[in-house]
Amino acid sequence: MSRKSTGYLDTEVHGRFDRRKTVFYRRDIFTGFDHFRPDTLDPGDPELLELAEARASWTLHDNYPGAFCDTLMGNRKLVRNHAPFRYCFAEPRTAAENISAVAKRFGASLVGMTELDSRWLYSHKRNGNPVTLPDRAVWAVVMLVEMDREEISTSPDFRAAAESGRAYSRMADIVGAVGEYIRLLGYYARSCGNDTALSIPLAMDAGLGVLGRNGLLLTRDFGPRVRICKVITDLELVQTPNEYPASEEVCSGCTLCAEACEAEALSLSESPTWEILTESNNPGVLRWQFNPEKCFDFWLEIGRDCSNCIAACPASSILSKLMN
Repeated sequence: MSRKSTGYLDTEVHGRFDRRKTVFYRRDIFTGFDHFRPDTLDPGDPELLELAEARASWTLHDNYPGAFCDTLMGNRKLVRNHAPFRYCFAEPRTAAENISAVAKRFGASLVGMTELDSRWLYSHKRNGNPVTLPDRAVWAVVMLVEMDREEISTSPDFRAAAESGRAYSRMADIVGAVGEYIRLLGYYARSCGNDTALSIPLAMDAGLGVLGRNGLLLTRDFGPRVRICKVITDLELVQTPNEYPASEEVCSGCTLCAEACEAEALSLSESPTWEILTESNNPGVLRWQFNPEKCFDFWLEIGRDCSNCIAACPASSILSKLMN
């Protein structure tokens, strides 16, 4: 590599990403989906049922105030809104094993732990305020929520859109509960979905997968059929090792996701690159090019989100062979 770089990061160019640069902020998703309305369909059209399910699937994610926060919820008799103690785990490994088991009982499909790399924190929130965390919050519990293979395979139909929404609502349920559990033990915990920090680098650091050609986390168990949430905490944990191969080993010989992308937003090139295509791409990252604007414009065209690149991806079988 000709640039001053560390692995897949160009340390002279890369910096914390401003969340206001995401395509969802710059192309307001809610006004963009104005035509995503029941009154655009015939009342007798069965697609209206699928549309209603897709919209309803986001209910918990969009309306649960305890999902993405860092304070205890409600007036609990046990703690009176703050824990009067800190539970003493025998050692960090014991704490990590406990949190992992609890997260899975709450519904997480996979769980990993990592020390928090501040480079993955957003520089600013979507409202323009800087992203800040307590200095002591240096660990992250990263959790994955599986999406159903059969439902995602129907993309870009409403059935796949509904499965995506259901996963986000399950994510809100799980991350809210895990964050509250840690807070009830007397520790700081910031429950996060897509906010606060970049999910994919954190998941990679937590040993849960590798970045794919489609710009998504690829896992051995589920391929890219996952949604990611995380809890940032001051509870000392232990690092989960990452045994995944490099992105090139997984994706260089496969272009199925790019071929399935009707928006032509994914790269067909053999190797990843340092180049970026739009303001939505943070410079200084070695990866396959991805154009979020083309992807999102296709969503607007069809009136729902698309999961074609997820449905087409064979990463699970490729990774199973490479890692066994």
